[in-house]
Amino acid sequence: MDSDALQFAGEYELENILIKSVNGVELDFKQLNLELNIYEGIYENSIYGTITLRDSANHVQYMPIIGQEEIRFLLKTPSFSDTINFREYKGRIYKVTNQMRTIEREQVYTLHFMTQESLDNTRTRLSRAFTDTPSNIVKSVLQNTIRTDKPLFIEDTKSVHKIVSPNLRPFDLISMLRKRSESKFYDTPGYLFFENHRGYHFRSYESLSYNGFEPRPHVWEFYDSIYTKTDEGIRVVDVDLSTIEKYDFIRTNDLVANTITGMLSSTHYTHDIHTKSWTKTEYQYFNNFDKTKHTDEREISKQNFGAFYSRTPETLDGKTVADFSKSKIYVSPRATKLHSQTASDPREYDNRSNFWLQKMRSNQLSYDNLKLKLQLPGNCSIAAGDVIYVTIPSMEPMNDTTADIVDKLYSGRFIVAHIRHIFNSNRHSMVIEAIKDDFFTSIESLESKNIDDYSQQYQAVSVNTDNDA
Repeated sequence: MDSDALQFAGEYELENILIKSVNGVELDFKQLNLELNIYEGIYENSIYGTITLRDSANHVQYMPIIGQEEIRFLLKTPSFSDTINFREYKGRIYKVTNQMRTIEREQVYTLHFMTQESLDNTRTRLSRAFTDTPSNIVKSVLQNTIRTDKPLFIEDTKSVHKIVSPNLRPFDLISMLRKRSESKFYDTPGYLFFENHRGYHFRSYESLSYNGFEPRPHVWEFYDSIYTKTDEGIRVVDVDLSTIEKYDFIRTNDLVANTITGMLSSTHYTHDIHTKSWTKTEYQYFNNFDKTKHTDEREISKQNFGAFYSRTPETLDGKTVADFSKSKIYVSPRATKLHSQTASDPREYDNRSNFWLQKMRSNQLSYDNLKLKLQLPGNCSIAAGDVIYVTIPSMEPMNDTTADIVDKLYSGRFIVAHIRHIFNSNRHSMVIEAIKDDFFTSIESLESKNIDDYSQQYQAVSVNTDNDA
């Protein structure tokens, strides 16, 4: 048997957990580990984690452990090449919590750690002006101010911005830039800035699920199913890895919230402080939906995905849910020529707020509109920002011969928005929060079923149950 092959779902490799104190003492805490957690998210600037230890040697006092230590380890799933590497890029412990005695002369406590870049960010302030595209500014800040040597995944942006950092922390400056960033490749503005175990990312939502004219392949497919066994009764590991242990929907459509926050429609008044003029821009969800790319968009299969709401008119004059533009009003300034160096300066300094503000906000809300929580066997090859495919079963009577096996609305491709890797003494498991900006099947193409048919089926089931009793 191949010793490097995965033997069961949730197996992982961990050689040691090295902690180095401020006085130079370094010890391996692997045998003391009760639970190690790694957190990644597309809305988080950095990876962070916790480790809970059972300690009968009072290392807190004798090393000592005071929240100023280095931590090094490397996690790997057998048969997969991807790793969670805190060995090459060591972490920094910053606090100790939940310290309590369990039995005589034994204690349990939790250490919290972050990446070195996170700690450097808290210690650094930027007070200077930048004149460049947002993507180039971000690259400069990460390389020259944070001085990270981790891989950078930075999607090119358009439009030159002249921006002043008023004594901001580097990551706060990047977060400010991401909101106004417009991709060179996709129509919808608004960027994400996050770190996963592969490196730092500054990119659009679309780039996570789409690459040029082709969809990004999903890294894994998960489905709700009982564990499958071979004829010999041995579990099929790949099937176990793909099986959803538990799932629930954290968030689905909220018409009131999506109306008042501007996801469905809005009006934007922009004042140009250079020309002393103003413009009015109205945003409509359905018009924008038809012009942009989405999570379930796959040209190869011609998947008939759709928007989160029906285009059926809500009022007698034909207004849909996206035609109430005054439900959200924005007001912002522009300065089209304020920063031009000369009359012939070819660079465009316009912050273009009338182009990106409404789209950016609606885009963010759309991706946060449908959120699915999954509990799964662990796999170190899955990271925040990856695309996964999830098959949700259709909740219909089993005796319905026309019933769908797969839920047509909530199945399909999802983006991993947040992931918690959990490593204890027995296995590796994951809790994933996944998001998408569309329904797997458009509302207009769904086949309606007569409620009377279901009533008759329920009556039949009830009769059969009574007879069995």
